[in-house]
This record gives sequence, C-alpha cells and structure tokens, in this order.
Amino acid sequence: MLLIDIGNTRIKAALVEGGQPRMLPAAGTRDHAPFSGWSDAISARPSRVLVSNVAGPEMAMHVLRYTRERWQLEPEFALPCRSRAGMTTRYQYPEKLGVDRWLAALAAYHEARGAVCVCDVGTALTIDVVTADGTHLGGLIAPGPDLLRTSLTRGTAQLESDGLSLVEGFADNTRDAISLGCTDALGGLLQRVAVRLDQHQPHEDFRWYLTGGAAPLIEALLPAPAVHLPDLVLRGLAVLAMTNA
Repeated sequence: MLLIDIGNTRIKAALVEGGQPRMLPAAGTRDHAPFSGWSDAISARPSRVLVSNVAGPEMAMHVLRYTRERWQLEPEFALPCRSRAGMTTRYQYPEKLGVDRWLAALAAYHEARGAVCVCDVGTALTIDVVTADGTHLGGLIAPGPDLLRTSLTRGTAQLESDGLSLVEGFADNTRDAISLGCTDALGGLLQRVAVRLDQHQPHEDFRWYLTGGAAPLIEALLPAPAVHLPDLVLRGLAVLAMTNA
C-alpha cells in the first residue's frame, strides 16, 4: 500500500509492506518530476494508493496520471467527513476542513487513545483539538514561521532575513530582531492555545503532537512537551485505510 502526503511545499510518501511503513524519498511539490525518486524504491505494484493532497487539482491530476500509467491503478484521495474511525468533527462544513489537518488529528487521536492537541507547522501553522471521547472541536490557522518572516521582509524596504532562529534576551541586530519578533509571536499564539484549553476543557488531559517541516523550530516554543511525528498525516492515511478496507 502506497501512502502519499502532498503538502504546499513538500511531498512525503511511505510504502506499507507487511504492516511496516518504509519512507520513500521526499520531493518538492513544484519539482518537475516529483515522483521520479520512487522508481527504484517501489519494485512491486501496490495494492492501493491513498493520497492526502492540499496542493490543488493540478497536482491531483499529476498523481492520477502517474498511478494509471505505472500500475493501471486508481488513487484514493482522502476527503474529510463528519465521522470516521472513532473521531467526529464539529467543523461546520467538514468538507472544508483541510484534509491534512483532519488526517493528522485522526492519527494523533489513535496514537494517544485520548485527548490531543495537534500542531502542524509548515507553510501554515495549524492547531487541531480532539477530546478523549473523539470529538474534534476544531482549531486555528495562522502563518507558519517562514510565511510570517517573508510577509514582514517583503512588506518593508530595509528588512532582510534568510531564516529564523531562537534568540535569547533582546536582539542587537536586524536579523535576530526579525527572528525574535516572529518566534515570540508564534510562541505567544501557542501559549494562548494552552490557556484556551484550560478554560474550555479543564477536565481534559491533552497530549500535544507536533508535525510539519518547521517542527524543530517550534518545538522549543510549545507550552507543553510534545510527541514529534514527522509522518503524522501518513499515519492518518493508514488509519483511514484500515477503516475503509
């Protein structure tokens, strides 16, 4: 079984054989031939191909052509729904919930077997909250670290930055000042999430999960220890596959 997670900037995939996942080479979403690195890694025809895609219909067609031409196989694109695998979302319109958010929340809930707060940090930073009884309360969407940084530097004439880092105290140069401002903004947001959890779900013991390309930067800003699982969306696809065999 081939599991594919297509994000805004990166494509991750795993081949599940005998119940054990094996990660395949990652690629950029905008690469000319993003699936070419899998040729040597996949020797046999998969029984199923499950896909999480947030990169739009053009990428969906690219996957469709690839699986049809190589294996004469139709990919299965995951779609959020009201209730699946023990989790029920309160999202007003479940079909408008990002499929990556839905799958990450589903995977974390199954991993923890209890209440979870899922932080996915890539182009965007998203938070999703699931209670111990499997109720997905919803969450939030904010700019990810790099988007926050570039929106600042592109909108001003004399600010330059090539990345973010954690800064102690106060910054004595422009690059560190941008890093400190952006990371403190994100850290403050995460602290507010923790306060909101205490206010609205005081009797729940939430376990934090962290995923996404910018997770290493964010981990130190979290208000609680977190389980870091880079393949959380792929794990969600695996849960979906088990409940839709």
